[in-house]
Amino acid sequence: DEEIMAYYISFLKTLSLKLNNNTIHFFYNEHLRDFPLYTEAIKFFNHNESMVRIAVRTLTLNVYKVGDEATLKFIHDKTAAPYFSNLVWFIGNNVLMMERCLRTEA
Repeated sequence: DEEIMAYYISFLKTLSLKLNNNTIHFFYNEHLRDFPLYTEAIKFFNHNESMVRIAVRTLTLNVYKVGDEATLKFIHDKTAAPYFSNLVWFIGNNVLMMERCLRTEA
């Protein structure tokens, strides 16, 4: 259900707004090397709803700005390559779609 999805992503984004060097440890388990707040959110990076995509990008930026070394290492080691590769692919597809639209209008 799209409404539940919107609430879920909004909740995750709101949690990310509270992140700092003291609170990040509530969300990142260094012993298990697990960060569900981040890993669950990035699953929706290319959701068809733009509000969801924007919330995911906001969440990722909020995580990055904390600057916790262990968390950033987790992101680098476990999620950076697939997330950023998919993000670049998504942006590239949008650029190609815009180019096609511009050519058909000309």
